Amino acid sequence: MLGIWKASADIFLIVAGIAMLVAFGLPLLLAPMRWARMFRWEVPQDQKLASFLGRSVGIFISIMAIFAFKAAQNPTARPFFFDLMLWIFGGMILLHVYGAIRKVQPITETLEIILWVVLSVVTLGFFPA
Repeated sequence: MLGIWKASADIFLIVAGIAMLVAFGLPLLLAPMRWARMFRWEVPQDQKLASFLGRSVGIFISIMAIFAFKAAQNPTARPFFFDLMLWIFGGMILLHVYGAIRKVQPITETLEIILWVVLSVVTLGFFPA
């Protein structure tokens, strides 16, 4: 399974970068409270901290997307970037499982566990090993 589609790792990184920007990076950067409502979070009355943290995560994801594009052009950087993505996906799985166990997140976040697991498996398939 590891790297069965590695010949297309560059295309995967471009698609992953676009998906990161469209699904998470730009929405969190530009409209974090709208994004939170869409994912069924209760938005606090004072939105300053939540907005700041949402925009911070949006910037982080957007920078990850930019580096996905850069890694797509640089075969020697790909293994590192794939490792980084897999560690982030693993962290997201643990974060969402923890939130589900504690029942502190909306159902949309609990269902997101499936997304992170699928992304991890697909990423392993494109891993440039």
